[in-house]
Amino acid sequence: MSAVKLILTHDNADFDAIASLLAAHKLDPAARPVLPRRLNRNVDHFVNLYAAGLPFVDPDDLKRGGAVEHVTVVDSQSFSTVRGMRKDTPVRFVDHHPLTRELADWHEFSGDLVGATTTLLVEQLNAQRVHIEPLEATLLLLGIYEDTGSLTYGTTTARDMRCAAWLMECGAELDVVREFLQHPLVPEQRELYERLLEHAETHLINGHIVIVAMAHTAEPVDEIATLAHKLRELYEPGAVFVLVQLNGDIQLVARGTTNAIDVSVVATHFGGGGHGRAAAALIRDRVLEDVRAELLNLLPRIVTASIAVSALMSMGVQTIRTTERVETAARRMQRTGHEGFPVVEDERLVGLLTRRAVDRAMSHGMGRQPVREIMEAGAVSVHPDDSIELLQQRMMRSGWGQIPVVDEDGRLLGIVTRTDLIKQWGQHPDEQRRTEIVTRLQAALSPGLWKLIRAIAEEAHSRRIGLYVVGGFVRDLLLGFRNMDVDLVVEGDAIELVRAIRQQYGGDMRSHAQFGTAKWMLDAAVARRIGLAYPVAGWPTFIDFVSARTEFYDAPTALPTVERGSIKLDLHRRDFTINTLAIRLSPEPFGVLLDFYGGEQDLREGVIRVLHSLSFVDDPTRMLRAVRLEQRLGFTIEPRTEDLIRGALPLLDRVSGDRIRHELALILAEVYPLRALARLDRLGILAAIHPALRVDAWIRSAFYAVRYARHHHPWPSLAEFDNWMLTAFSLFTSRLDEAELELLGKRLQFSRANLNHLINVRRAVARLPELNEERRASAVVALLEPLDEVGWLAAWAAAPSAIARSQIERFACEWRFVRPTLTGHDLRTIADLKPGPIYGQLLDRLRRAWLDAEISTPAEERALLDRLLAEENLAP
Repeated sequence: MSAVKLILTHDNADFDAIASLLAAHKLDPAARPVLPRRLNRNVDHFVNLYAAGLPFVDPDDLKRGGAVEHVTVVDSQSFSTVRGMRKDTPVRFVDHHPLTRELADWHEFSGDLVGATTTLLVEQLNAQRVHIEPLEATLLLLGIYEDTGSLTYGTTTARDMRCAAWLMECGAELDVVREFLQHPLVPEQRELYERLLEHAETHLINGHIVIVAMAHTAEPVDEIATLAHKLRELYEPGAVFVLVQLNGDIQLVARGTTNAIDVSVVATHFGGGGHGRAAAALIRDRVLEDVRAELLNLLPRIVTASIAVSALMSMGVQTIRTTERVETAARRMQRTGHEGFPVVEDERLVGLLTRRAVDRAMSHGMGRQPVREIMEAGAVSVHPDDSIELLQQRMMRSGWGQIPVVDEDGRLLGIVTRTDLIKQWGQHPDEQRRTEIVTRLQAALSPGLWKLIRAIAEEAHSRRIGLYVVGGFVRDLLLGFRNMDVDLVVEGDAIELVRAIRQQYGGDMRSHAQFGTAKWMLDAAVARRIGLAYPVAGWPTFIDFVSARTEFYDAPTALPTVERGSIKLDLHRRDFTINTLAIRLSPEPFGVLLDFYGGEQDLREGVIRVLHSLSFVDDPTRMLRAVRLEQRLGFTIEPRTEDLIRGALPLLDRVSGDRIRHELALILAEVYPLRALARLDRLGILAAIHPALRVDAWIRSAFYAVRYARHHHPWPSLAEFDNWMLTAFSLFTSRLDEAELELLGKRLQFSRANLNHLINVRRAVARLPELNEERRASAVVALLEPLDEVGWLAAWAAAPSAIARSQIERFACEWRFVRPTLTGHDLRTIADLKPGPIYGQLLDRLRRAWLDAEISTPAEERALLDRLLAEENLAP
C-alpha cells in the first residue's frame, strides 16, 4: 500500500486549528487533513453541518491507510503519533507562536508572530493563487477571527487583516462567522459561568489586572475555555485564570491579553502547557484553595512589570497659582500651546486648570477672576512608579486629560497627558533595543567619559531628576558617526543638579542663571572620586548642562523668548525631526531612546523634515541648516519642507546679517561646502541673500582650486594660512562692484578687516586678464603686492590659465621676497642724499632690476645705482 502524507492538529481543536488543517490541505492536496478526536462544541457543530463540503478525514479511517511518509502539524508544537508513523518520519510544525521545544533532526518549524496560524497558510494560498470556495473561505475566516477576537486582540497584525479581507473577496460569509463565534452556552456551562462570576477575584500584580475565578462542579462541563473567554471579554484584564474542581482534580484554564503575562508558564508549573496567550493544565489530587494560594504566590514572579508612569511623564512641569488671574493663564496657554496647568497652593496640588475652562471664562468676561474660581478642584494624581493601567483608570474616572505626578510627600514632580498615553499605543518596552542603545553609547564614549556619565545619571536618578543626552550626538550615534559633543539636558534646574554633583564628586562650576546653564569643571579630584586614575584618556575638561526649555517667537524672525519646560518641549523647539532624538539617562530605565517626533524613521529614510509648518517663519536661518545637514549626511529635504523653504525666502531679509554669516561660515567649514552652496543656489537661498550670489562653472572651478591649495600648498606660507573659509566666500563676492560689496559687507556685518579682504579679492580677480600673458616679474609684483594673501590665493584659484597661475605662484614663492642688497642707509652713505621720495624711487628701481634679471650681483647693483644717481645729477 502506498505511503501517505498527513496533516494533524491538537485535541480540543478550535477554529484556528481546523481552518489550518483545511489551508494546509489546499496547499498540498495529496496530504490528508485528519480531525482530532475532540473538537470544541462550536467547531464540532460547524464540521457536522458542512461535512459534505470539507475534506477532513476521521482518525478511525486511517486504519486502512499505509505507511506515513510525512506529517504536517498545524497550530501546535506537539502531537500524538498515528498508525503508520516511524520514529524518524519527517514532521513540519506550523504555528503562530515562537518555538518552545527542541526539534529532532527530522523535524522542521515554520512560523511567525501573527494573530492566527490560519493567517500564515492563507498568505501562501493567496500568493499561489489557489482557488477558494465560499465555504472554505468562511472556515478560514473563522480561524482568523476566533484567535484574534474578530481582529481586536492586541496580538492582531496587519497580516491577519489583509488575509481576512482577501477571504471576504473569496466569498466568506460574515453572518455564518458571527453565528458560530457567538455560540450560546448550554445550561451546565451557564450555571458554572455564574458560579465563576460569583467567586471571581481581581488582583493588581506588577501593574496588571489579573482575574482568578474558582468554582466546584459535581459533573463534567465541556469547554471551560469558552467560559474563560467570556470572563476575559467581561473584565478585559491582563490575564484570567479559571480553576474548576471536579472530585479530586482541578482543571486550570488560562487566557492572556498581554505579552507581559505568559500564561503558559503558569500552566507548565502545574503540569500542563500551551502558549503565551492560551494554556491549560489538569491538576490532580489537590485542594482548590491550595492551588489558588500557589497561583497567587507564583504570579508576581511571572508577570512582567507594566510600563510605569515615570516612562511617560514629563518633568519640569509648569504650574499656576490659585490667585493668578484667568487672563494671565490665557496668555500663558496661548504662548505655550499647553492644554492645561496643575494648580498649586503652598506648593501642594489643589486642582487642574484646562484650556476649555479658560476659554469659556474669557468669553464670559471673567479674565480678572482668580484661577481658583474656574479650576477643576481636587488632587487627582499618580506616583512615578504607578502603572499606566492605574493612570488610565484615574483619567477615566476623573475626566482629567492631564494627571499630575507627585512624590510620596505630595510634591509635584511632573505631568502625564492623554497624548502621552496615545503615543504609547502599539509601543512596548523593547529591552533588546534599550540594550543596543546602551551598548552603542558605551562604545562611542571613552571608558573614563562613560563612567563619568553613569555617575552623573545615578546622581540625577537619586534626586528624581530627568536627565537626557540629546541632539546631534544621538543622531550621529544612531548613524554610526563619531561625535563627542555630548549635550546634557536636565528636566528641572540644571544649576542645582550640578551643585549636587559637585558636592558629591568635587570639581568647580560655572553657571548662568539667566539661561539655566551650568558647566561642571573636571579635575584630578573628580577622577579619583569616580574611581579613575588621573590623567584619564578621553577625559573632557568640562561637561555642559542646560535646563530643558521651551521657546516662543513673538514675531517672525525675532529671537525667541525662553522659559523652563519639559524634555518633550525642549525637543519640540529644535529644527528638524532627526535632531529631536534623546537618550534617557535618568530616571530608569537608563538608555531608552525618546522619539516623540518620528526622528528615527526619518533617519532610516534619509529625510530632512521640519517639525511644524512655521519653523522657517520663526527662524529662517533653519533653511541654511537644512541644506548643511542634507549635504553632510547625504539625505534629502522632503518635499513639504522644501516647499516651506521656498515660501519663507523673503523672510531672510529680516534676519540679522550676523546670524546669516554664521550659518554660511558653518557651511564653508564642511568637508564638501560646494555641494551645500550649490543646493542653496538651486533653492534660491543664495539669491535671497544677494541676487549676485550664484554657483556657476567659474565658481566651481575656483572652489576646487582652493580645496586643492589647502591640501597641497602651492607656496609654503599657505601651511600657516587660516583664512580658507573667507577666501572661499570671497570668490562669490569677487564679481560685485565695490559699492555693492560694501553694502553686502554691512548687511552680513563683516568686520572692517574681513571686508577689506573681500575688496582685495575683488581687485585681485579684476587683475587676472593682465596676468593671463607672460609679464616681467616686476610687473607681476606691481599687480599683486598691494593685495593680501587672501587676494593672491583667490586670484590663483580663479586664474583662467596656467600662465596666470604660474606667475602668481612665482610671486608668492619667490618674487615678493626679492629685495636690493643696498639699503637706505647705504644710499645716504654713498650719495649723502637728503631725506625724501628719492630713496624709495631708487630702491624700487634697484628691486625691479633684480626681479627682471637686469642685474645679478652686488657689483652690478652698485654700477646701476651710480648710473641712476648720475642721471639725476646726484652723483657724489
